[in-house]
Amino acid sequence: MFKALRRLFGLFALLAVIFGALKTIFEWLDQNELDSAEIFEDEEHAL
Repeated sequence: MFKALRRLFGLFALLAVIFGALKTIFEWLDQNELDSAEIFEDEEHAL
């Protein structure tokens, strides 16, 4: 029983680390000035 709880806690910890890393990566990409995620930026400047 204790071994199963320990594995379940380890699984949740691993998922938390993975989601934290993904969140950090997406926040870094959002702050990066070189990405071309702004699709409508050039069209608004043309108007």
